[in-house]
Amino acid sequence: MAWKTQSNCPDATLGISERMAYLIGNAGTALINTIVATFLMFFYTDVLFLNASVVGIILLVSRLFDGVTDIIMGFIVDRTVSPLGKGRVWLLRICLPYAISGLLLTFVPTFLPEWAQYTYIFISYNLCNSILLTALYVPYNTMTYSMSTNPYERGLLGTFAMGGAVLGTVSVSTTVINLAQYFGGGIRGWQITVGIYAIIGLLAHLLCFKFTRERYVPAASEAEKKLNVAGDLKSLFKNKYWVIAILSTFFLLFFTALFGGSGVYFAKGILGNEGYYAQISSTMSLTQLLTLFVAFLPMKYLGKRNTALLGSLIISLGLVIQIFISDSLAGLVFCSALKGVGAGFVGAVLYGMVADTIDYGQWKFNKRLDGVGMSALTFVTKVSGGLAGAVIGFLLDSGKYDASATVQADSANFVLHIAFTYLPLLCMVATAVLLVFYKLEGQLPQIQAELAQRSND
Repeated sequence: MAWKTQSNCPDATLGISERMAYLIGNAGTALINTIVATFLMFFYTDVLFLNASVVGIILLVSRLFDGVTDIIMGFIVDRTVSPLGKGRVWLLRICLPYAISGLLLTFVPTFLPEWAQYTYIFISYNLCNSILLTALYVPYNTMTYSMSTNPYERGLLGTFAMGGAVLGTVSVSTTVINLAQYFGGGIRGWQITVGIYAIIGLLAHLLCFKFTRERYVPAASEAEKKLNVAGDLKSLFKNKYWVIAILSTFFLLFFTALFGGSGVYFAKGILGNEGYYAQISSTMSLTQLLTLFVAFLPMKYLGKRNTALLGSLIISLGLVIQIFISDSLAGLVFCSALKGVGAGFVGAVLYGMVADTIDYGQWKFNKRLDGVGMSALTFVTKVSGGLAGAVIGFLLDSGKYDASATVQADSANFVLHIAFTYLPLLCMVATAVLLVFYKLEGQLPQIQAELAQRSND
């Protein structure tokens, strides 16, 4: 396996350095995105002492707005013509504004009335997540499709992309609480901590831009085709394999967001120490990261679909065991290891599966929609996080969770179990059922051969 990519052909086998550069890009995005998806609710409720239900509603409404911006950015990417590529060029344009917007999330004007603070949260959250993350992440995901047409290489790129996401996530999850306390705690400690993550993320995006290349890009004439939003969206939703892959991705990410968003509350309320969350989270993240880098073995011999199905069943097993040992830190660490292994298998292949469905859609409907098709990954990433935040906020409020209490009421403990165990279990069962109906892999070689023939005619 070569260190550098040896070919610029569309079906090139990529070198390790280019795959690592792609991984680093997603790690950079994950630093701020983990704050947004996992710790922002905690910052607002337990540092600023704002109402969890109100914040949850703000996050949910904002995620719905995300759906519009993701689709718009997908169409923009599909029509981008640049010597720097249709995806890479956006990394260069957006990485600095995104880093700044992440830092602004923590500068809530606490000297103003609460309604003004909620207004600031809504504006800053949407600037960071709905606009700038979209403008960065949609093009990044499209690169999975355009860096190589090789299905196995796309699967590996998906593995590296998920590896970057896990690396960024575990870096934040295992350090954010301690760093915030090290820098004095409170609002100031969080601002300094998030500022550090923002700078590192900016550098990671620049490295990704520098050391990656897009080889499968449309001709200018194809990119400049007349915009047909309704027709393109109709073609996407008629693509049954795309729908299955996107829904499976949503349920995996919703499971992850529930785990991350409720985990710190669960550790604080059930185990009595929010610091235990670092052990639980890091165990899952590290086992997931390790599994990602051996997932090419089942992917090669079992295929992407069966690898994802195996992973969803392993996660489900961990969640079932968790029901019976939820008050034991050691037991939860063990279950987190199981969930990490399963999430590693599922996460390793889903990006590649979605990319493969774009070829199916082009073959079936004669429309190449890699920008808007891959934008759905960004959409479900953000919607799953926002929906999880809203659900957690609603559950905490309905269960009378008290951020200042040493011991929580039974009603609060009950909703913590729902958020941390039972809802994630439902997600993974749904994923397993969906994957049974994904049967694209056997058809893909013939589909790609026919597409190549069409392009030569």
